[in-house]
Amino acid sequence: MIKKARGLKVGFPLYKNLDSLDVLGPLQTFFYAGFDNWLLAEDDCEVESLEGVFIKPRAVFKAAPQLDILFVPGGSDFTSVLEEGPRGKNTYLDFLTEQAQKAKLVCSVCTGALLLAAGGLLDGQTVTTHWAFKDVLRLFPCTVVEDYRRYVHSGNRITGAGISSGLDEALYIVSVLEGVAVARRGQLSMQYHPQPLLHYGDPADADRSDEPGLPDQIRSDWQVAETLQQFQKWIAAV
Repeated sequence: MIKKARGLKVGFPLYKNLDSLDVLGPLQTFFYAGFDNWLLAEDDCEVESLEGVFIKPRAVFKAAPQLDILFVPGGSDFTSVLEEGPRGKNTYLDFLTEQAQKAKLVCSVCTGALLLAAGGLLDGQTVTTHWAFKDVLRLFPCTVVEDYRRYVHSGNRITGAGISSGLDEALYIVSVLEGVAVARRGQLSMQYHPQPLLHYGDPADADRSDEPGLPDQIRSDWQVAETLQQFQKWIAAV
């Protein structure tokens, strides 16, 4: 039997062009732990992910309860957030900073770390993000790990690496808050036992010798340089 939500509230602040797995993978992990998941957005309209998945918010930011866990997903385009301006005038970033004050854990996966950093919520912390965007995260006053670990716990901040890392990170969060037994039950329920056919999950993986140029190709395809410039411009203006 699946546990009903026990009141530990997890919030996912949504924005246009987020990565759906950044939300739905951790959300399902928290669901099996019996947590109370909240999909949140600035308004009550469906939010379209980068893959074309439409996600309906449960509540708007102004009506959100105080969250125990703030979990910021990554995405491919931050224009909808950054164009609102600096903290204090930015609805999305202001929501993050307000919720972070009383949250037990402030978390992100993938490039969601860039939004936490833009909100001033990673200052002085040791952090990670998707391997292709680490130089963007280094624009902010935090320490970005050089390796490819799946998540980093620093104070009450937990940042995850790229996309699929959200599953590992969410299981870790469950183990921290509810214990290993609850995390194991969720892992078994989801049959989460990754055995990839290929081995190019990060730039240091075994298959790099076959395609050494692939990381640079992905950086180009994902317009990482443009994202770097976008954040540089935003930082210079605040």
